[in-house]
Amino acid sequence: MAMAQPKTTTAKTQPKEKNAVVEHRDDVYVLVIGFEVNNPQVYRETDMGDGTKRKVHYVLEDPGHTFMYLTKNLKITFFYSLGPAYHDPVRRAYGPGTADFHIPGATRLYRFVLTEAQYEKMLAKGKEYRADVAAGTRYYNVFQNFTCARSARDIIAVGWPSVPKGESVVGNSQIAKDMVVNPYAFYEDIHNKYGSSEIELGDNERKWKIIMETVYDSPGTYPDPTMNKSSWLFEEKKEDPGYMSPETLSRLPENMAWPWERR
Repeated sequence: MAMAQPKTTTAKTQPKEKNAVVEHRDDVYVLVIGFEVNNPQVYRETDMGDGTKRKVHYVLEDPGHTFMYLTKNLKITFFYSLGPAYHDPVRRAYGPGTADFHIPGATRLYRFVLTEAQYEKMLAKGKEYRADVAAGTRYYNVFQNFTCARSARDIIAVGWPSVPKGESVVGNSQIAKDMVVNPYAFYEDIHNKYGSSEIELGDNERKWKIIMETVYDSPGTYPDPTMNKSSWLFEEKKEDPGYMSPETLSRLPENMAWPWERR
């Protein structure tokens, strides 16, 4: 799928300036779906005990993660990354959630151009889910599959009803028979259909945190990182107050004592 760029058109105005050309820029709306699925061995074919084999996601080995965001004219207007707000075993399965769950690992992302109507539907549903999670009226719930992948897909589906299902059976000590939306199955379904447009970003938990905080406080101001992949890791180093460029390091005395070497 091709990257979305704002479209520029021109039109002549009459009658003030007969040959004046006015630049008009159409709004471009994009959905980005992101996946943190870095252990493919946890999603594997398993003998179901009835002579058939099926792909099973072993969630205790690695649950994976799915998130999504929306952009208007290449700036992020909405971000959704659902996860448990607490990390003890009970509330991690069922308990208060956060829609700004951390994203520590490498990610794989896909961009989909939307119509304005699709964008508005997803934005409204996303805001509803964020408000419900913040108010505690919707809990992160493994048992009823209100999780990162399922809830992100719910938001997407209001504007894109035919979005891939992203379902598989899941397993831990035993294998469940019900089909459940989960990050690994959702990723496989998207990848199988749109794999050539995949964008990979290296692990940068700090940058994702900055993005989520910025979008929450000032939606529509932070640029979509998938549009400038080359700056993804480099910018993190520049933001680190202890970072020194190779050029700076080359100008330092060879016998310089670093602070951590002093006794």
